[in-house]
Parts: sequence; structure tokens; C-alpha cells
Amino acid sequence: MKIASDEGLGAMLLGTQATIVGYLWYGVSVYPSYAFLKRYIGEELLSSAFALAHSNDVALVAGALASVIASLGLTPAEACRIRTVAQPEIYRDKGLLGTLKVIASENKELGWKNVYSGLPSLMTRQVVFGSVKFLSFERASDAIFAQWPELRYTTYTALGVSLVAGGIAGVLSSIVSQPADSVLTYVANRSSGGLGILDGAKMMLQEEGLESLFRGLGSRSVWAGCIIAGQFLLYDVFRAYFGISGNDLTQVFELVVIPK
Repeated sequence: MKIASDEGLGAMLLGTQATIVGYLWYGVSVYPSYAFLKRYIGEELLSSAFALAHSNDVALVAGALASVIASLGLTPAEACRIRTVAQPEIYRDKGLLGTLKVIASENKELGWKNVYSGLPSLMTRQVVFGSVKFLSFERASDAIFAQWPELRYTTYTALGVSLVAGGIAGVLSSIVSQPADSVLTYVANRSSGGLGILDGAKMMLQEEGLESLFRGLGSRSVWAGCIIAGQFLLYDVFRAYFGISGNDLTQVFELVVIPK
């Protein structure tokens, strides 16, 4: 409300185009990639028995790899969003492609590679957040279905489980990734000095104390819980609408060990 009163309602919509494109790419890439990678690792790279015994590890690895894939498309969109919000007088009317061209032209040697200058930082955030998110969703879904197995037998109740488990996953992944996100943001704001992540973490703790690692956690958890719940719900709605079965793309890790 303060932003709206100080800068007008238009300020609330800055970077909307980049945000929509970024989230669209993220949803289209990370969820199918995770489902595919989880099955590929569990069925092709590992034996069924080993994968079942290490299902948490498989979920973490698949989630991390899927987050890497998503970061490749999310980085340019995020760079545009940050520029538009920080300098609206320059980038407001350029649009997504126009802003990308400006960023690419700022460094003649790097060219379009300059658009990916923020990839390491964003990828670190996404890998931590994404891997915990998918693992939390898996375990929350398992726990709910174990307590109320009848919920899996109808589409609406199963989608409800996806919504609840997604909300839990969003909150838990926010809690786990918040310290890393806080440190990376601190380092990025002081990037002109060539500050490393470890040195930045030490300096941040010395200057602002331990509580600085979790500053803004409450609002971030609420936001992430709602967004991630919606993403998992939409993904499962998509699968249900197109009749994609658990044998094609599945969110619940199920491997049947057949004794020889």
C-alpha cells in the first residue's frame, strides 16, 4: 500500500511482463523436468531397490537438476524484472525484448552472455529452494495419503492433497533457503567490491546479527506457500485434463520392487 500511495498503482505493475514470462517458463520447465529426471534416475540409472531405499536422495537430486534447467530461462526474465523495477524511467516502455537488448549491449565483449551474469546467484537460490520444495511435496503427499488413503481415489480430493502439500512445500523450502538467499542478496548488493559468499556471510553476521539471515521470512513463506501450492495444483490439473497417468509423469515416487 505504501508503494501505491507514494509511486502510484503503476509502480505495483512494474516488471509484470518479465514476471509472467519467467513464471511461465519456470512452470513449463521445472515440473515436467523433475518428473522425468526422477523416473530416469530411479529406473534407468539405479536399481529399483536402491532407488526405493534412497528415495529422498533421488528427489533432492532430481529437484536440483530440474531447478538448473529452469534457471536457464528464468535468469534473463529476472534480469529484466530487476532493471524495470529499479529504473522504471529507462526500462518501463522498452518491454522484455527491448530490455534484454539493452543489457546485452552494455558489454560488447560478452554480448548476450551479459544477460546471464546473474545465473550463478539465481541458480544457487533455485537449486536450494527447488530441491527442498520437491522433497517436501513428496513427503507431505505421502503422509497425507497414508493417513487418509481414500483421498487418492477421486480427482478432486487428490488435487486438494496437491494443494495442501504444495503449500507445505512452499513454506518449508522458504525456511531452508532463506539464509542462503539473504547472504546472496547481501553479496549482490556489494558486488562492486568483489565480495565472496563466505566472506559476505561473515560480514553480514558481524554487522546485522544472526536474525538477518531470516529477515522477511514470514512474508516470503506466505507468498511461496501460495505460489507453490498453485503451481502443483495447476500441474496436476494439467495432467488430469490430458489424461497423463502416473506411468508417464508422476509426482508421487512409487517403485515396486519385484523379487527375483
